[in-house]
Amino acid sequence: MSLFDQINTSSNSNEAAMNEKHLPVIIAEKISDGKHKIKVDAGGGKHPNEMDHWFQWIELRIDDLYIGRIEFSAKIMDPVAEFVVNCKTPCNISALARCNKHGLWLSSIEYNG
Repeated sequence: MSLFDQINTSSNSNEAAMNEKHLPVIIAEKISDGKHKIKVDAGGGKHPNEMDHWFQWIELRIDDLYIGRIEFSAKIMDPVAEFVVNCKTPCNISALARCNKHGLWLSSIEYNG
Protein backbone atom coordinates (compact mmCIF):
# COMPACT_ATOMS: atom_id res chain seq x y z
CA MET A 1 0.00 0.00 0.00
CA SER A 2 1.32 3.44 -0.92
CA LEU A 3 1.35 6.46 1.39
CA PHE A 4 -1.25 8.04 -0.92
CA ASP A 5 -3.71 5.16 -0.41
CA GLN A 6 -4.48 6.04 3.20
CA ILE A 7 -4.39 8.69 5.89
CA ASN A 8 -1.07 8.00 7.57
CA THR A 9 -0.86 7.92 11.37
CA SER A 10 1.70 6.87 13.95
CA SER A 11 0.07 3.44 14.11
CA ASN A 12 -0.19 2.57 10.40
CA SER A 13 3.03 3.95 8.87
CA ASN A 14 6.77 3.63 9.35
CA GLU A 15 7.77 7.28 9.38
CA ALA A 16 11.30 6.50 10.63
CA ALA A 17 12.07 4.53 7.46
CA MET A 18 11.79 7.74 5.38
CA ASN A 19 14.45 9.64 7.38
CA GLU A 20 12.10 12.62 7.66
CA LYS A 21 9.11 13.51 9.79
CA HIS A 22 5.54 13.97 8.61
CA LEU A 23 3.23 13.62 11.60
CA PRO A 24 1.86 16.98 12.78
CA VAL A 25 2.96 17.99 16.28
CA ILE A 26 0.09 19.60 18.23
CA ILE A 27 0.66 21.92 21.20
CA ALA A 28 -2.38 23.43 22.94
CA GLU A 29 -2.53 25.90 25.79
CA LYS A 30 -5.23 27.82 27.60
CA ILE A 31 -4.85 31.58 27.18
CA SER A 32 -8.02 32.71 28.99
CA ASP A 33 -11.46 31.40 29.97
CA GLY A 34 -12.66 29.35 27.03
CA LYS A 35 -9.86 30.55 24.68
CA HIS A 36 -7.05 28.26 23.67
CA LYS A 37 -4.05 28.64 21.39
CA ILE A 38 -3.32 25.60 19.25
CA LYS A 39 -0.01 25.37 17.42
CA VAL A 40 0.54 22.72 14.77
CA ASP A 41 4.03 22.06 13.42
CA ALA A 42 3.85 19.77 10.40
CA GLY A 43 6.66 17.26 10.72
CA GLY A 44 7.93 18.89 13.90
CA GLY A 45 10.60 20.81 11.98
CA LYS A 46 12.22 17.66 10.60
CA HIS A 47 10.87 17.80 7.04
CA PRO A 48 12.29 19.27 3.82
CA ASN A 49 10.86 22.60 2.67
CA GLU A 50 11.96 22.68 -0.95
CA MET A 51 10.36 23.49 -4.29
CA ASP A 52 9.76 19.80 -5.08
CA HIS A 53 8.99 18.54 -1.54
CA TRP A 54 6.99 20.47 1.05
CA PHE A 55 3.87 20.55 3.21
CA GLN A 56 1.03 22.09 1.24
CA TRP A 57 -1.47 22.65 4.06
CA ILE A 58 -2.62 21.89 7.61
CA GLU A 59 -6.24 21.42 8.70
CA LEU A 60 -7.44 21.63 12.29
CA ARG A 61 -10.45 19.85 13.81
CA ILE A 62 -11.82 19.87 17.32
CA ASP A 63 -14.08 16.93 18.23
CA ASP A 64 -14.31 16.21 14.47
CA LEU A 65 -15.59 19.75 13.75
CA TYR A 66 -13.61 21.41 10.93
CA ILE A 67 -12.01 24.62 12.29
CA GLY A 68 -9.86 25.79 9.38
CA ARG A 69 -6.99 25.27 6.97
CA ILE A 70 -3.74 27.11 6.40
CA GLU A 71 -1.95 26.68 3.08
CA PHE A 72 1.80 27.02 2.56
CA SER A 73 4.16 27.90 -0.26
CA ALA A 74 7.31 25.86 -0.76
CA LYS A 75 10.60 27.23 0.50
CA ILE A 76 9.33 30.63 1.68
CA MET A 77 6.98 29.48 4.46
CA ASP A 78 7.55 27.19 7.43
CA PRO A 79 4.72 24.67 7.86
CA VAL A 80 3.62 25.92 11.27
CA ALA A 81 0.06 27.07 11.97
CA GLU A 82 -1.40 28.78 15.02
CA PHE A 83 -5.11 28.96 15.76
CA VAL A 84 -6.90 30.72 18.62
CA VAL A 85 -10.21 29.00 19.31
CA ASN A 86 -13.09 29.08 21.74
CA CYS A 87 -13.73 25.53 22.84
CA LYS A 88 -14.87 23.48 25.77
CA THR A 89 -12.52 21.01 27.39
CA PRO A 90 -11.89 18.18 27.48
CA CYS A 91 -11.83 17.73 23.73
CA ASN A 92 -10.05 15.87 20.96
CA ILE A 93 -7.81 18.04 18.76
CA SER A 94 -6.65 16.63 15.44
CA ALA A 95 -4.46 18.00 12.68
CA LEU A 96 -4.23 16.73 9.12
CA ALA A 97 -1.23 17.77 7.01
CA ARG A 98 -0.52 17.09 3.33
CA CYS A 99 2.99 16.50 1.98
CA ASN A 100 3.10 16.78 -1.81
CA LYS A 101 5.32 13.67 -2.03
CA HIS A 102 4.06 11.50 0.82
CA GLY A 103 0.34 12.17 1.19
CA LEU A 104 -1.85 12.86 4.20
CA TRP A 105 -0.68 12.65 7.83
CA LEU A 106 -2.93 12.77 10.89
CA SER A 107 -2.17 13.34 14.56
CA SER A 108 -4.57 13.88 17.46
CA ILE A 109 -4.40 14.63 21.16
CA GLU A 110 -6.85 14.55 24.04
CA TYR A 111 -6.79 18.06 25.49
CA ASN A 112 -7.96 18.95 28.98
CA GLY A 113 -7.11 22.67 28.93
